[in-house]
Amino acid sequence: MDINMKKVILLTALLCSAMLSFGQGPWGQPPVEDPTGYKDAYKDYFTVGVAVNMRNVTDEDQMALIRKNFNSITAENDMKPVSLQPREGEWNWENADRIADFCRENGIPLRGHCLCWHSQFADWMFVDENGNDVPKEVFYERLRTHIHTVVNRYKDVVYAWDVVNEAMADGDGRRNPWTREEPSPYRQSRHFKLCGDEFIAKAFEFAREADPDALLFYNDYNAADPAKRDRIYNMVKKMKDAGVPIDGIGMQGHYNIYGPSMADVEAAIQKYATIVDQIHFTELDIRINQEMGGQLRFSRGEAKPVPEHVKVLHEAQYADLFKVFRKYKDVITNVTFWNLSDRDSWLGQNNYPLPFDKDYKPKRVYNIIKNFNPALDNAEIKEDFVPSAMNQPGQQYPMVNSQGYARFRVVAPDAKSVIVSLGLGGQGGTVLRKNEEGVWMGTTEGPMDEGFHYYHLTIDGGVVNDPGAKNYYGSVRWESGIEIPAHDQDFYAVKNVPHGQVTQVLFPSKETGQTHRAFVYLPPQYDGKKKFPVLYLQHGWGEDETAWSNQGHANLIMDNLIAEGKCKPFIIVMTYGMTNEVKFGGLRSFDFTKFERVLVDELVPYIDANFKTIAKKDMRAMAGLSMGGMETRNITLARPEVFGYYGLLSGGTYSPEDIKSPDQVKVIFMSCGSKEYPDGILKSAEALKEAGYNAVGYVSEGTGHEFQTWRRSLYQMAPLLFR
Repeated sequence: MDINMKKVILLTALLCSAMLSFGQGPWGQPPVEDPTGYKDAYKDYFTVGVAVNMRNVTDEDQMALIRKNFNSITAENDMKPVSLQPREGEWNWENADRIADFCRENGIPLRGHCLCWHSQFADWMFVDENGNDVPKEVFYERLRTHIHTVVNRYKDVVYAWDVVNEAMADGDGRRNPWTREEPSPYRQSRHFKLCGDEFIAKAFEFAREADPDALLFYNDYNAADPAKRDRIYNMVKKMKDAGVPIDGIGMQGHYNIYGPSMADVEAAIQKYATIVDQIHFTELDIRINQEMGGQLRFSRGEAKPVPEHVKVLHEAQYADLFKVFRKYKDVITNVTFWNLSDRDSWLGQNNYPLPFDKDYKPKRVYNIIKNFNPALDNAEIKEDFVPSAMNQPGQQYPMVNSQGYARFRVVAPDAKSVIVSLGLGGQGGTVLRKNEEGVWMGTTEGPMDEGFHYYHLTIDGGVVNDPGAKNYYGSVRWESGIEIPAHDQDFYAVKNVPHGQVTQVLFPSKETGQTHRAFVYLPPQYDGKKKFPVLYLQHGWGEDETAWSNQGHANLIMDNLIAEGKCKPFIIVMTYGMTNEVKFGGLRSFDFTKFERVLVDELVPYIDANFKTIAKKDMRAMAGLSMGGMETRNITLARPEVFGYYGLLSGGTYSPEDIKSPDQVKVIFMSCGSKEYPDGILKSAEALKEAGYNAVGYVSEGTGHEFQTWRRSLYQMAPLLFR
């Protein structure tokens, strides 16, 4: 294999990888380590914390990860009552001190957790030396001593304490159907049975005595659940009205990919904000089962693969939550992840709960949380939605608006999840939400690029097309299509001008032993008498010979250009590039030479024999988008005697060293979207010009690796051909 072939295959692999990635240019620039972390991204919003264990603060790599991302730390277990004082007067300071020292050494404030909790509590506080229950006064004295000792030891580094944890009952608040009794709003803990709710007030009073400056929080899980929300609100309001020094409410974020709803989270924040000045989200993790709060279905052991649609649901729940957090930054002053990684999580790594995986590597969700667009947080979406131009007849959805947002509607009353995956390859997506009628609705987070986009639905892990939209071949399958109206769509609009025709031809191939298909655009002037030049125009990876006429509107672009006198009439031939024989990821093994022989040795002669063509090099061009551009580059360099015009549309570049002399080619056209790698295109074009080549570099403004880029590219390239 020669050097040029190796270059082409490598570039193609990079290109196609970029097609299926987020925000990558087609030439895959080397990743640069981002020195910023969560604390930097949210410096204007709230502090971002993490709960740690001893391994986290003794391992150099984990400590570096903490220092980069977090400006608040919580001891996961090492400051709980039973950990610090398992027996009266017996203090275990080692682990808590090590965590506190790490905070001191790195200038990271410490969040204290927790002083009074029914679980992992020092049960000796309730009994005398003979095991008999003590009166509440004795309990209070022991609790006061414990709180004072702990708070005073760490008051130089602890800025807030979870004073009382999880004192409110679970449940929906309904009466017992048998006794008709109203359920108690309080957890029937040993504390409550001995003291009633007075123990809550006492714990806060003791903490304030010990440190008048620390922020004091009541902390609980399922705090967004409407029934429990009201119980927490009523308790805290009662306490504050009585003068109990509660500064804030800690809303534990032990959520799952299906809930809670953002409406419930917002309602809780709004209600709590009427009685406290600060809210902390204290224990954030999102599990991939349907449990929530204190429910525990541990999934430990070897990590199991997480289905793609589950990852998307996980990402969407985190993204939606942080959007809510940012919205209420005036009252939310801290958000703390409950553990550093999936390896550390109390939920087990198979519940996939955190932004860092079991190896402490960031997941996609890490960047989704970190690299948010503030402009989208408060964006006002115009309600001028209309059906997409690519919908099935009579179908209202999907819809698009004047800003470029897309809205989807899917009827699937029994489904657990519906995701719209946009783009070639369909990674990520818009998670739809089900209304009371069982109809799933959703709008894209932000405006989409102008032009055509592939998409499909994922319903409970199964991939299906949207029944409201027409289908187009892409991603090696028939995908739904949506059109975002472009400001410059006039150049491919259907107009009252002479129209050419697109005809299907079948041609035999000795190379493959099969009959192949091609589509041929014949300009309006084609009458079977006059001869015309020919452009061989190739599709990209995952597409086929229908792409340029269906998705690309190549025929309409040509009709309009010819009618306006902007380009010479010519034939366009579009055939299957044999790219789909190789699965994504195996492109380095793909042999371009077979397609080269089919195209040059079989299709070109067939077209010359069956159509009125000018059968010579200077009247023949080859161009292609994406992988079709890679095929174009390979074939034009390997067979310089066949084509006189070259076009690479998001398909790489030529250099002066690639081509023997400027006499070999009439025009070299290279293009890409401004969201790809425009500098590479423009620099390559300039280098070719300086070497004496007729080269043009074009950049489609505001687009990426997509058909609007390639429509515009064809529009710009066509007038340059066969002049």
